[in-house]
Amino acid sequence: MTKFLLGLGIGAGLAMLFAPASGEETRGRILDKAHDLADLPRKKAAQMADVAKEKADQIAANVSRAADSVKQNVANDQTA
Repeated sequence: MTKFLLGLGIGAGLAMLFAPASGEETRGRILDKAHDLADLPRKKAAQMADVAKEKADQIAANVSRAADSVKQNVANDQTA
């Protein structure tokens, strides 16, 4: 993934350098792309955190159900 992002950044930079545009416009494009690429890891980290939270919530719910089931079985065994 890192090599892909590096290649993407280099390719975008080279494309902008060789594109027929003014220097100021080209620098603006490069700056915009740099900001976009800088935001990408933060966005990916936020997505991964969301997925991790969802998985943790699912695991917690499963553990809670299992604990309730064990409690119920213990209670049934004590009354029998």
